[in-house]
Amino acid sequence: MDLRKLMVLCLLAYGYFYLSKQGMVPSIEQLKRFVLNETPSAQQTGPIMQQQANQKQSVTNLAAQQQPSTTAAPALYNKKYSPTKIQTYWVTIKDNKLVVTGKATPYGQYTNANGVILYIDEQRANKKTTVKVPFSNDDTIHYEFPLSYNVGDVILNLNEYYNGKADDPNKVLGYAEYHLTDGDPYLEPSYMVQSNNPVLVSLAKRITAGKRTDTEKSRAIFEWVANNIAYNAPLADSPNPPLYSALTTYEHRVVLCSGYADLSAALHRAVGIEAKVDYGENHAWNEVKLNGVWQTEDPTYGSGFINLNTGKFVRSYHPAYFYKSDKHKEGEYPW
Repeated sequence: MDLRKLMVLCLLAYGYFYLSKQGMVPSIEQLKRFVLNETPSAQQTGPIMQQQANQKQSVTNLAAQQQPSTTAAPALYNKKYSPTKIQTYWVTIKDNKLVVTGKATPYGQYTNANGVILYIDEQRANKKTTVKVPFSNDDTIHYEFPLSYNVGDVILNLNEYYNGKADDPNKVLGYAEYHLTDGDPYLEPSYMVQSNNPVLVSLAKRITAGKRTDTEKSRAIFEWVANNIAYNAPLADSPNPPLYSALTTYEHRVVLCSGYADLSAALHRAVGIEAKVDYGENHAWNEVKLNGVWQTEDPTYGSGFINLNTGKFVRSYHPAYFYKSDKHKEGEYPW
């Protein structure tokens, strides 16, 4: 036999025996049993199967080691609102707080970011807040921002910041958006309907004193607003009319339809009666929930009218508008 062929055969034989010892190919004994169709005993197969299991476990462990580590999702949060992941950060809602946790991104670690900057927009409160939260010594953060209300939309934009470098709110790592529903939006206050203001709460209680039913209380509120608030006639045709909050309406007493509706809504909510602020056809009025049914009330039209000859407001109480409006509803204001 040619010497070269002999050497090749020797190498193949050596390689086969080495691999069979490692359990990577069947041994001679296993091949013999296979050819003779013999079933190995559990004792014979045990070590081989265990070796294969050990090899599989080693591969699994190696794969797990190669996976990039990430910050785990928070364990405690309001289950109504799913956590939002922004790269290496988590945003959640807990106990009426916006909670941000996590650690610096790999890029942030490499470029020595100083912390995170949060741009928080609370739409029901008409409030925008910017907060800088520095990293702790291990490049992590845990920050809780108390929210103004437990209803309405909240939007958070998050970025990493660097001391001495200008911040750009239009360039962020990501955002989280939540629609809070932990209260009744038609009973809760807002920046336009300040039903928790002590002055308005006191006024509402005084107006409804001695009234037993919600209908009686609502009628008393309607009458007070219609008889004590005047319409700002010169602004009736303004292309950009101002919006009047409930408190502004109470303080100024001369407003447009939005002021009537916001004050009426605030006084109703202050005594526990659900109230909406509707709009349509350049007008605003209310829907009030009485005996389980939403009832339309228009205190602006109930207060009087504009004299077409003089262009001035004429006070003239119309009780019929306690049950209606002359306009068609197009929507509801978010407050």
